[in-house]
Amino acid sequence: MTDAQTFLARHFVAISVNSRIKGDHGPDRFFVASGLLIRIGDILGILTAGHVVEYIDEAVNHPDILSIGCQLLDTFGDTKLSDLGVPYDLKTSPRLHFHNDEQGLDFGVLFLHEHQARLIEKHNIIPLTYEASRNEPADLDVFFLLGLPAELTSERVSPSGNATVGMTMLRLKKVEAEEQTTLFPRFIATIDSQTDLQSLEGMSGGPIFGFNTERLNKYWIVAIQSSWKKSERKIFGCPVTHIYDILNHLHDEAAKELAHKS
Repeated sequence: MTDAQTFLARHFVAISVNSRIKGDHGPDRFFVASGLLIRIGDILGILTAGHVVEYIDEAVNHPDILSIGCQLLDTFGDTKLSDLGVPYDLKTSPRLHFHNDEQGLDFGVLFLHEHQARLIEKHNIIPLTYEASRNEPADLDVFFLLGLPAELTSERVSPSGNATVGMTMLRLKKVEAEEQTTLFPRFIATIDSQTDLQSLEGMSGGPIFGFNTERLNKYWIVAIQSSWKKSERKIFGCPVTHIYDILNHLHDEAAKELAHKS
């Protein structure tokens, strides 16, 4: 990875899933999704695309999947104390997702237990916060997408239980929508860098960072990647301002309900 990727990866946490399917006698199948650490009030979670969490939910409940395991990979940044990921029980851990193309929403959160949050914080992973998302300036003019393309990732684990995961960073150029087609406006950009990637599959949920070229020492996480249109080299993202507005509302409503019950 480049120094810039490593620096920005201090927010990045990948969701890796290995599964065994009925009648499949080969090594476990492997899947990994991009994500980042997020804080909502006093709650920590892994933010990713809604359709990723939807896919995980389907896998957990699929009758032909005999076993499924998950680890959160938090070793892409500067600090690396261990190669082992943080275990995450998909069958018992809480999560939510919103995935509605007409509304323009595509995000989900895997919520963390306290011991999982402590392990991730040992790798100096920095959470995205509400305050940071609200302070986004209007003059950002260069953007980068960080993620884990599927074509650089193993489809199965090795006999020793390992898998290959490759991180990529793409430069983006923001474009304005010709017309507003979704209830919540989406982040839209074209890929503005050379890449040999044939597909952006696997990049879903990856953070999109915004900079101003006159002050490159500051950056903002402006959106998470949702989908892309290959013919136009165009990507679509879900802005974090929408995400935080919804999550904060849910957090406040839950807090009121708990206070009322107590």
